[in-house]
Amino acid sequence: MGFSRKGMSLWLQSNFLKLWTGRTISLFGSAITTLALPLTAITMLHATAFQMGLLLALGQMPQLLFGFVVGAWVDRLRRRPLLLVADLGRALLLGLIPLLSLLHLLGIEVLYLVSFSTGLLTVIFTIASTSLLPSLVEREHMVEANTALQVSQSAAQIVGPNLAGILIQLVTAPVAVIGDSLSFFLSALFIWRIRGGETAGGSPPSRQNLWVEIGVGLRSVVGNPILRALATANGVANIFWGAQLSILLVYMSGVLKINSVWIGIIYACGNVGFLAGTLLAKRMMQRCGLGLSLIGASLLSIIGALLVPLAHGSLLEVAFLLASAQFLTVCPLIIYHIHEVSLRQAITPNYLQGRVNATMQVMSWATTPLGALLGGWLGESIGVRSTLFVVVIGLLLAQPWLWFSPVRTLHALPIEESSKAATLV
Repeated sequence: MGFSRKGMSLWLQSNFLKLWTGRTISLFGSAITTLALPLTAITMLHATAFQMGLLLALGQMPQLLFGFVVGAWVDRLRRRPLLLVADLGRALLLGLIPLLSLLHLLGIEVLYLVSFSTGLLTVIFTIASTSLLPSLVEREHMVEANTALQVSQSAAQIVGPNLAGILIQLVTAPVAVIGDSLSFFLSALFIWRIRGGETAGGSPPSRQNLWVEIGVGLRSVVGNPILRALATANGVANIFWGAQLSILLVYMSGVLKINSVWIGIIYACGNVGFLAGTLLAKRMMQRCGLGLSLIGASLLSIIGALLVPLAHGSLLEVAFLLASAQFLTVCPLIIYHIHEVSLRQAITPNYLQGRVNATMQVMSWATTPLGALLGGWLGESIGVRSTLFVVVIGLLLAQPWLWFSPVRTLHALPIEESSKAATLV
């Protein structure tokens, strides 16, 4: 299998280390842009709530528009060159922001273009790197390798925003984007050094039946009551999570008057929930059962969302409440995600895993750009704080799809359902 030596420790396998190092560097760089790009729009271009919603929506739209096609495309081509193109493309696009800012040519339209284009390249990189990993490590190291990549992402989520807040305060948001641009160049350097005889993954029959196979994945999700309930609940909830995300920085910096350093600290404290959710997921399922764990985690995240518009008082009081809100949102959502993906995998036959996972991802996240636009429009129409209360009401609308479905009665992963899922094709 691939380039690694059987029996060798994962951390002695140079190709995996290069992929892991490249992705880790780019994740920390991206944590800077997560704050720097919207803060550039707010502080320099005085973006409105609607413009912020549109900026977020454009960054997420490529997943909806190109997710299915990119998945099939990645399987037909060599993955390493795709990773290099995605890294170098993002580095050049992000490098435009400080350059145009220096020349006083930066406008909101440029940020729209950069957000959409880097979003598309990120979709390509994510799918291609996930597909390349099995070629770099032996099967017995797959779980360890994926865990290492997840730990890097969690660390970036925790440390990155704090670093970004300090950097933005010191050198301004557009200049801080240079850090992300450089991180993609470094990532490309490590990816370029991966060596081995990778071959394209597709086959001629799959190329001739691309749309037919996509249709099979759609029917497999819609025809299964468990998958249908999960996809619908996720889609409804993500409308309002997208709305919250689109105006959260406007709320913190514009309404609550919090500077970038404190915003970074709030995000960093809240994102400890990434690690906490990962550690608690298995224990919560053992204690509550799978169905109640899924429903309970989604309800806990709504409590976190409610704390956001309730924030008031001194700077320390507001920061503490918002950090708590972030933690109470992120931690249960990670638990929900782990259980939802595990349940999806358990009831799906092996030969449908790719199409069902892609279909669920698109159906679950397709509504997020719509939510971002909704959040921006409502923010301007009824006010940012009122919109955040609407978000809480909207999140409650997703709950009946889980309660009134077979999901609620599940205690453990129904592995025996795999054969039933196969009959849905």
